[in-house]
Amino acid sequence: MSLLALLSLAVALHPEFVARWNEVGLSNYGVHLETVVPYTLALGLGGGLTLASARSIGASNQTSRHLRFILDAYGTLVLLILASTYGYRITATLRFVHIAINVVTALFLAGASTWLFTRVRSRANAWWLAVQLAGCVLAVVDFVNLLHVLFLAQLLIGVGFGVLMVRAVRWSES
Repeated sequence: MSLLALLSLAVALHPEFVARWNEVGLSNYGVHLETVVPYTLALGLGGGLTLASARSIGASNQTSRHLRFILDAYGTLVLLILASTYGYRITATLRFVHIAINVVTALFLAGASTWLFTRVRSRANAWWLAVQLAGCVLAVVDFVNLLHVLFLAQLLIGVGFGVLMVRAVRWSES
């Protein structure tokens, strides 16, 4: 929840980054003085709390171990995105590293979301998987410069994955 609330604050402070035809991604909120604090707190708390929540899942069976792995990997990737944000506009190399981490994250989340869906099949989860995968399609469309919809892509990827993860963890605990 901290991730969503703090990113919403950053967007509220500078909605023009995403409320235009050529929208930009979330990382732009990490390089502007007015939004760097909520952005940093959002990703820092989001990544850190995800890692902490992974520890709360028992490792009593294979599904639980997989859920822990997904949470550990996601938390680590979020922290890597955060760390790579601050300098990504300085050099082409730092920009490449930042983009590469984001691409790896999107691919990981597509695979993780698909795996989560196979564990907890339902009509609602199929819808959330479709939301997540639609975000991935939009990310590719943005990446190849057909349409600049990176923020929307990131939003769909994150929300779709987040809902699937919460539903899978609740299912594994029941």
